[in-house]
Amino acid sequence: MQWQAVSRDRARNILAAGMQCALRGEGLRISSVAECLRTMLYQCSAPTECDGAWEAPTSLRLTGMVRRRLVPLWPALAGPSEPTRPSVLEVLESLAELGDMVRLEGGRWLAAPVHAVRAAAGTAVILGGGPLDALPRRLASNIAVAGRARLLSLAGSEDMVELWEPDAWIGAPVEGLHTWSQRCMAEAGARLTDAPADMGEIQVYLRREWVPVAQLPTTETGMLLGRAQIGASRSYFLGRFSNGRLGRLAAMAAEPARRLRFGLDAQAHRCVRVEAVVSGRLVKLRLARWLPQEEARVLQLGWRVAALEGERSAFVHHVFPAPMFPIVRQALEGLGIVVDERVEELAP
Repeated sequence: MQWQAVSRDRARNILAAGMQCALRGEGLRISSVAECLRTMLYQCSAPTECDGAWEAPTSLRLTGMVRRRLVPLWPALAGPSEPTRPSVLEVLESLAELGDMVRLEGGRWLAAPVHAVRAAAGTAVILGGGPLDALPRRLASNIAVAGRARLLSLAGSEDMVELWEPDAWIGAPVEGLHTWSQRCMAEAGARLTDAPADMGEIQVYLRREWVPVAQLPTTETGMLLGRAQIGASRSYFLGRFSNGRLGRLAAMAAEPARRLRFGLDAQAHRCVRVEAVVSGRLVKLRLARWLPQEEARVLQLGWRVAALEGERSAFVHHVFPAPMFPIVRQALEGLGIVVDERVEELAP
């Protein structure tokens, strides 16, 4: 065996080639951390005997093993607080959100069963199954690591994996946003109670803005989404208003309130518009609103990048591998969000 010293950049290129990863920079770092987590999980949990049981390693053990192996390529991983985000632990937790790994009680982990989500034509996002080396050779040869997730070319491998449609994987309400919003309002109307005398500072969601109740036009009547804040505590409710005053209300959890905002936007014909910039193999998306929990999981198919200089902090920028973006678009459009795509030519 011969040993040859190489530069850090050359070592990263070798690692990228081994994973069939076309990304560089932050995309390659996240790809490497995710695939290393899969490899360490497989090495720690696979039984040593044919009839042995699978073991579930802890988060601490997995993240420590990954840092030790990758710190020569990304020295920042050695820091106690990992200044670079997402950290190894955050990547691990996001793999559970994607369905790539299963988090057990006590902070222990196992690989999820292999399955795939249909993406762009002829490709799918493959989840679970462990690292590339643990997958059948015919399947692994058609897989490229692309961020936290991996892309599968379906040509010649579609019969080897359970294939999900994007809407089933996203898990949003099956009846659609409009029907869900109507049902949510009707159910709240059936459980109204008298509003407490002191609810703190109250705001009402009206035409895509939170308006102080004191500024609510007296012409606004009927059921409106509101929020009340006392100190650092914030609660949501659907309330019946008359002449600009709150009469009765029904409490509402934060997650359905977040989804209902998009439903109210659509009903008022004031849907959110976002711009997706396609540049080479990547798509950059700028969001200014938090998504409901189900749709938010699609953001883990990409990674966050720094905002533009001078841009207000409300905007969050995400970058996605282009073949995965159809899944992201479907999740956004399910919330009534209008996605405007434009192509940005790469500099020569």
